[in-house]
Amino acid sequence: MKKKIEPSFDAAEALVRLGANIRTARLRRSETEATLASRMGVSRATITRLERGDGGVSLTLALEALLQYGFGDQVFALGDPDQDGVGKRLDAVRRPSRGSGRPLHSHRADPSSL
Repeated sequence: MKKKIEPSFDAAEALVRLGANIRTARLRRSETEATLASRMGVSRATITRLERGDGGVSLTLALEALLQYGFGDQVFALGDPDQDGVGKRLDAVRRPSRGSGRPLHSHRADPSSL
């Protein structure tokens, strides 16, 4: 049996907000839970759980619902490494410095010898 992982407070809040956003998108299009469920090949109860923010609903299902309603740009921007300021700074600190103590422009020929 799978162990159910309890989400942190922030993760639980994000799930609830995501579900509410999907519900809002569905309602603005005057669609029923059954219509979305049919299009996605799941039960209406699963859509209800998704919109409630149930953490047991698969990430695939949440992403499919977002894509159904045209949120592709936001979906593909999730976890964008270019937006990871902390990770980029840590990477820069670990990267060796350029030149490693050699004189600047040491690879160029001496103009007086040309």
